[in-house]
Amino acid sequence: MTTMVILGAGQFGRAAVSLLNTSFQRLIAFGDNSPQLQGTRISSPLADIPVLSVEEAVSLNPDTILIGVTDEERSSQLKKQALTAGFHGSFLMLGELYRFFDIRSATLHRIADRVRSQQLPGDVAELGVYRGDFAWQLNACFPGRRLYLFDTFEGFDDRDTQKEAASDFSRAQTGDFHDTSIEMVQARLPFPHQAVFKKGYFPETAAGMEDCRFCLVSLDADLYAPLLAGLTYFYPRLSPGGMIILHDYQNRRFRGAGQAVSDYEKAHGPLLLVPLCDLHGTAVILHP
Repeated sequence: MTTMVILGAGQFGRAAVSLLNTSFQRLIAFGDNSPQLQGTRISSPLADIPVLSVEEAVSLNPDTILIGVTDEERSSQLKKQALTAGFHGSFLMLGELYRFFDIRSATLHRIADRVRSQQLPGDVAELGVYRGDFAWQLNACFPGRRLYLFDTFEGFDDRDTQKEAASDFSRAQTGDFHDTSIEMVQARLPFPHQAVFKKGYFPETAAGMEDCRFCLVSLDADLYAPLLAGLTYFYPRLSPGGMIILHDYQNRRFRGAGQAVSDYEKAHGPLLLVPLCDLHGTAVILHP
């Protein structure tokens, strides 16, 4: 068994722990440049892992260092810092792996197979479309089904960011993710004739759709208020066997996502929820 250190104890570095093959790799420490994190410990399935300075982590002489960030500039800086501290082992770059492998997309493809094999009735929808990175995959997986796409297409709404600030869920700012448009997303869709764009504030944009039913819904609105509204609206309208793919459920950057699930369950009872081991903390919710 070889030893590993992860440089970067943020959202992605922590999420990467669950992806390690512990039959071959033993994680011995995190290294991070944040004084607030140094000296803390991070729980993993097998042990609590200490967070050290980058130099202290390198001094443990691990066989491998995983650079646990995806930003190219920060990745390069951490790699250079490790080399300067005397590291001579091998590097794994999470940013490079992230560009090749995507657990959420792979899960979508398996879910699509299940929906088709079971002939589940209903349309497909996404709340929180941004530039269509996931919407085009939904459209490709379900070329014969209507795809409803809900988004302001103007970034975060002030009503939602006020709630984020008041509850300390995130540092989201009004207008974040505004650099998109319906035309941009539509141009990416392989079957654009199946798409129905719902621009504006959710759930107001769902007015008149009360009788719609869905086999699969992607909730990727990031923030507490729209995600709680999405669960409230879509979950009761799922076909039996239908599913919701909820982004950011265990994301430390957008803590309101997990709180939205918790508050929904307090009001309506436990959900059949399966957390995924992707970097953003996605979960799949199944309707019995």
